[in-house]
Amino acid sequence: MSESLQIPVMLEEAVNGLNLKPGALVIDATVGGGGHAEAILNATAPNGRLLAIDWDQDAIGRSQKRLAKYNHPLAPSLRTKEGEAKRVIFKQANYTETKRIAYEQRFYPVSAVLLDLGVSRDQLKDESRGFSFNTEGPLDMRFSDQGTLTAREIVNTWPEKSLERIFTEYGEERHAARAAQAIAAARKRAPINTTRELADVVVRGAGGRGRYRIHPATRIFQALRIATNGELENLKRALPELVSLLAPGGRMAVLSFHSLEDRIVKFFFRDAARAQAPTITLVNKKVKKPTRAEALANKPSRSAKLRIIQKT
Repeated sequence: MSESLQIPVMLEEAVNGLNLKPGALVIDATVGGGGHAEAILNATAPNGRLLAIDWDQDAIGRSQKRLAKYNHPLAPSLRTKEGEAKRVIFKQANYTETKRIAYEQRFYPVSAVLLDLGVSRDQLKDESRGFSFNTEGPLDMRFSDQGTLTAREIVNTWPEKSLERIFTEYGEERHAARAAQAIAAARKRAPINTTRELADVVVRGAGGRGRYRIHPATRIFQALRIATNGELENLKRALPELVSLLAPGGRMAVLSFHSLEDRIVKFFFRDAARAQAPTITLVNKKVKKPTRAEALANKPSRSAKLRIIQKT
């Protein structure tokens, strides 16, 4: 398997914000290519341990390769309990399963949790995954082969009004009705099976690309990816469970990449911090964003927002 193309976003800000100490138990619930995880293992050496989770089997494979040098057996003198052998536990699962996995592995309470909600460069560059309209590939868009719903099924079988709804709600697309209408008309002639076919349909329905600051299919593809993977519902479900795994004083960092995700994170953290019996405090009251230098060097980082909380 090739090495990851992913460059970890806001690496220093996220890892430093977790306030890690040697020997800490940490969960990376979206390990991806392992960039953040590697920094976490360095910060918690020599006996810090990491539960590395990702829904994408390819991501698990890449991170295992990257982190292999860290995953040596712990010396008996550094083990905190019997049977604890290696520094990293890898699990392929949706991050909504993190609490169950942590309990099964007796990996709690933890000092820190990291949740990176971005789509990786590895996924975008893999034509077979169908995430990008810049390459020709099947309309899949699943983060994992464990998922059952595909973007192709949504595009070809969902009612026009349902398409309009997800384009509006998940893509924040002003011309959602026009895009849904174009798709509904095109699929009557023949199924829409590939990324390029869908992008062409959307562009024609929009009357060309000339009036658009970004490609007309950009928000349509975002909406389909979110719907295919249940991203917003998963985030709402997972946030309270991830916080519950933290020890008092433990920290959680969340990296989001569009306003829909950030809004969910922002309001969940705000409400938990303002509750009559607060369960968390806000480490950064204002959202952190990448530096100008990082945004220029790593284009996907430009939309990143980092929020960090501490368990009370």
